Amino acid sequence: MHALRDTHHTLTVVAHLKMKSITFEIESNSEIVSLFDKSVKYFFVHRFDPHPIMEWYKADVKLGDGFELKNANVRSMEFDLQTDLDGIKKILELNTNQLRIYQFDKVLPDTLVLEHLPEESKDMILKNNGLKHFFWIDFEFITIESFDSDFIKSIEENPMFAERIIKRKNALQQ
Repeated sequence: MHALRDTHHTLTVVAHLKMKSITFEIESNSEIVSLFDKSVKYFFVHRFDPHPIMEWYKADVKLGDGFELKNANVRSMEFDLQTDLDGIKKILELNTNQLRIYQFDKVLPDTLVLEHLPEESKDMILKNNGLKHFFWIDFEFITIESFDSDFIKSIEENPMFAERIIKRKNALQQ
């Protein structure tokens, strides 16, 4: 009986850690900004590619240790980025086709690398490190995932998005 209780508790915890998700069409950067949780101030952009076109372009490269290279030719500059809401607004102005934006309630530690996390415990590790919401912008679609079902529900009930969310769910059921 005790083992069953422990098993049940473990299953409850795992089910509670599952992120809730919605996907729908997005029409503007201002709509994307309106979706962010303003009470969560840390943004992490995973594998940000500011210039997704495969070509050489001029850029200044500056690293935190004082290294700086002016007017270099670069390509395929992909990196992880932590910023605030103002930084995210600037990134959205680049109109890149795909962005993976995470909202955390604290700064990510240096040692947390998404690619190194075991898939079976990834959500738990991210939650323990302060993850609140995830936004996957993929061309004209946005997928929002959250541990907070009320956050997802508030978006589903928002008159600006409700009809689009229902339309998307119906299209997927056909």
